Amino acid sequence: MLKKLSLIKWLILAGLLVVVIVLVLQRDRVYDYYRGITYKPSAEMVKIRDSLDLTSEGEFIFNASQPALSERDEFNQNCRPTDAETAILGCYVMENIYVYNIEDEQLKGIKELTAAHELLHAVYARMSDEKKNNLESVLRQVYKDNKEILEDDLKIYSSSERSEELYVRAGTEVKTLPDVLEKHYAKYFTNQDKVVSYYDSYIAVFRRLKAELKALEAEMSELNTKIDNMTTEYKNRVVQYEADVDQFNTCADTPGCFTSQWEFDTRRNVLVNEQIALDALYDEISNLIAEYNKKVEVYNSDVIETNRLTDKMNSNVKPKEDIK
Repeated sequence: MLKKLSLIKWLILAGLLVVVIVLVLQRDRVYDYYRGITYKPSAEMVKIRDSLDLTSEGEFIFNASQPALSERDEFNQNCRPTDAETAILGCYVMENIYVYNIEDEQLKGIKELTAAHELLHAVYARMSDEKKNNLESVLRQVYKDNKEILEDDLKIYSSSERSEELYVRAGTEVKTLPDVLEKHYAKYFTNQDKVVSYYDSYIAVFRRLKAELKALEAEMSELNTKIDNMTTEYKNRVVQYEADVDQFNTCADTPGCFTSQWEFDTRRNVLVNEQIALDALYDEISNLIAEYNKKVEVYNSDVIETNRLTDKMNSNVKPKEDIK
């Protein structure tokens, strides 16, 4: 009986030892599990989480990172953006995700995209160096294939940060990916295209405004050149017209200068027609100036809207309504 109890005791101890070893080896996973079950998301964050169509693993890491929607002061305190010119939409700091609470109809999808973006930072932080290295070459190829989309945003990062940022942006901003990356991101998103659609949704506003501004700049430049050329022509013709009028009047006041009524009428008709043509040219220039001014108004409006949205995304910029 004593031997049986002793055996049971040792089996229990052995079992406890196995549990301890597992807990030590999987301590990070256990810690994530604890943070996940103690996470109490806001109702809006639940909507954002659900909208991302996460896999069980994606949701596990999402909850473990305890994402929070933060207003400007709280967001700045946690994310500490240092460059007032740079809009920081979210951050992953001290194992926590913070998403700047941007409310604007023009920027639909921005909070969902930011949450997904920061989730991938959390995923990357949990990846082994071996896994990161295995993805390095394929990510470089994605960068080459999508340089137009990625280059401007990535160039502000140091070389040590760029690999991680490329990994995150490839998963949230690029729709067509190599199979190896499609399979990788599928561990966290059941529909990676949907995540990219959130990026496309809000960035489309800036792309539209940028395209409009570029087109308007070209149109305004063309109009300005046309107006300058026509104005120069108008001024030169006015000078010639006035000289011709003076010459005609001088001749009319000089007996015998006009040899016939026909000559008088002919020269007078030339002047009348030139005056009509000058009036028409003046009106055409005026219409072009009015058209140019309208384009300037649209251009300025687009610049104001671009600046407004950019400021809206920048937690370092205090909203005008808050400035006393």
